[in-house]
Amino acid sequence: MKYQIIYADPPWKYNTSQHNGAGGTSTGGAHTHYSVLEDKEICKLPIQKLADKNCLLFMWATGPKLDIAFEVGRAWGFKYCTMGFVWDKGRDNPGTYTMSRCEFVLIFKKGKIPLPRGKRNIKQLISIKRDKHSSKPPQIREKIVELVGDKPRIELFGRADNQENLFGFDKFRGWDVWGNEVKSDIKLT
Repeated sequence: MKYQIIYADPPWKYNTSQHNGAGGTSTGGAHTHYSVLEDKEICKLPIQKLADKNCLLFMWATGPKLDIAFEVGRAWGFKYCTMGFVWDKGRDNPGTYTMSRCEFVLIFKKGKIPLPRGKRNIKQLISIKRDKHSSKPPQIREKIVELVGDKPRIELFGRADNQENLFGFDKFRGWDVWGNEVKSDIKLT
């Protein structure tokens, strides 16, 4: 199946020193919660096989991973368009330089914007207190569908708790999900 909306939350691998507190103790980086991939491994995933000729990619990135997120988008066959969403998580987190509070959803495009378009008045800033590590607000998925319309769509790197959110409420039906923590018939190899 080909998709016109791809929503991805790559399992970024961070420098472990970014997530170590005093004395080298872990502060709970991604690697302590789920399997992570090297940047090169993420780039090599054959995501272009899933993309329709006209497709939008919505990719989560944190400040330290913005540069590689642009590389990943290109490697997957997309061109960067804009910052789609900024999530104010309502809580400061330790960062290497400043206290980190926001995550970003970048929008990339392959071909043209899938038609017909959805709404054009979707707000970029979302302020919702964060929940569990890496759990993303389900409102983002809803906003993507409002923005692009009810098109064939998939969430990549889905987490088990996200799948429950997706299929527990009618407004999130219609998403296919792929990831190593969810049941899926979708193959990327």
